[in-house]
Amino acid sequence: MQGLQVQQLLNPRYRLLTHLLFWVSYTLFSLFSQYSYSDDFFRAWTYVLSILPVTILATYFFIYWVVPQMLDRKKYLSLFFTFMLMALIFGYLRRWSLHIIYVPTFRPEYNYAENPLFDVGKALTNAVQVYAVVFAAMIIKLLKRNYQQEQVAKDLAKEKLDAELKFLKGQIHPHFLFNTLNNLYSITMQESPRASELVMKLSTFLDYMLYEANVARVPLRKEVEQMKNLIELEQLRYGERLQVAFSTRGNISQKFIPPLLMLPFVENAFKHGVSREVELSFISIDFHVKENRLVLQVENSKGGVAPQNEEISKGIGLKNVRRRLELIYGPKKYDLQVFDEEETFMIILKIPLFEEGVSPVDRNKKTLVSKLV
Repeated sequence: MQGLQVQQLLNPRYRLLTHLLFWVSYTLFSLFSQYSYSDDFFRAWTYVLSILPVTILATYFFIYWVVPQMLDRKKYLSLFFTFMLMALIFGYLRRWSLHIIYVPTFRPEYNYAENPLFDVGKALTNAVQVYAVVFAAMIIKLLKRNYQQEQVAKDLAKEKLDAELKFLKGQIHPHFLFNTLNNLYSITMQESPRASELVMKLSTFLDYMLYEANVARVPLRKEVEQMKNLIELEQLRYGERLQVAFSTRGNISQKFIPPLLMLPFVENAFKHGVSREVELSFISIDFHVKENRLVLQVENSKGGVAPQNEEISKGIGLKNVRRRLELIYGPKKYDLQVFDEEETFMIILKIPLFEEGVSPVDRNKKTLVSKLV
């Protein structure tokens, strides 16, 4: 809430209001200081009104001309001489305003001969009082601009990560479609009656990828259903030479997950494991949900093929998943382990789950990830 209020005050639409608040605060502070000194409200008010126009003029001159023309351009020598020259000018202007407004009313005994208007020492003394306000305004100006620049940098970083996430998700869709169409082609070439069933499964799969998965997060239940759908599609292709063990533990309802995050691991088990086997092969998939954390274990057999982790590093799907995991959760919020043995290959993925409308990162007051998902 406080961050929102700060952003509202920094909004250009509220610039006039913030400036009015600044000068009202300054005027009240000066009035209180003068009243405590003279114990005369009208005298204090006259003094403050005498010097206020000069102070306002000096402040806006420095924050709207000196800062952008000299400080921002790092013209420090010009900045120094400008400060010295304007100190005399605004010091004389402040003394002049007091001489024509305040002194005639409240200092009739004032000796102009002993206190000439163009006294350099007293002009510099007045300049110090003017510059106190100028420096305060400049600090506020620089802090405001620094805050705005940080917000712009954060917005640019968010947009960049968001675009990368969308690009990676877009790559996953054709990747799954390409592999499933290969399966369909293989079966239709055999003129198998299972082709119509495969087409129906594929249509369901496409509906999920193109429409239901086009959101920040999907119910874990939906992702599990599509995982089962993928397994059935592959089992139609491999028949009896494939044994699949699928198990879930824990409550998967009311849990949410970024879409198409786990399917590539299962698809990889078929692509790099079972498809290379000529004999009986197996895939074991285990879900374990405990509170708001998911542990996914996928293990598959492999024959005499090249080390599978080398092929994983080259595969589009799993490379995208690794990158998506980093973007969504950060390097320390997820754990992906790869075990490449001689006869088996296994991955273990541990990720936090999202609740409906609430993410674990949000509860830690780190909202950037929830905005990117």
